[in-house]
Amino acid sequence: MNDLERLVLIQSKKAPCIKTLSGRPLTFSSQPPQIEMEFEARREFTHSDTEILQGGFVTGMLDAAMANLVMALSEMQNIPISLDINVSFLATAHPGKLLCVAKAIKIGKSICFMSGELFQDEKLVANATSTIKLIRLKT
Repeated sequence: MNDLERLVLIQSKKAPCIKTLSGRPLTFSSQPPQIEMEFEARREFTHSDTEILQGGFVTGMLDAAMANLVMALSEMQNIPISLDINVSFLATAHPGKLLCVAKAIKIGKSICFMSGELFQDEKLVANATSTIKLIRLKT
């Protein structure tokens, strides 16, 4: 399966959380392993009158992009289970479009190390690293 076919596959098999976050994979590359995903943050994701996104939604966007990268690389044959996720919030994010770029740091047989950066209006608002356990789907 080539990169375009993998992109189409993950675009067609969106998890409910991706739908909630209005997420959509834009690009996928297997070499180097990277995915770009766009999200649409709604006002319901904010925690204050100043419309600042709640950190859990920001974390969810980063986590979703890193997990989608793992799934695309395995052609949807692995379920990614986050063992840890470390997020640094660098600036406030607000309702509107956000772009996440996720990359694979190291991929093993059962564990992956991933990273992600989340941008709004070309400004880096958060970054993350994650350790992901791979659960092979039974065929």
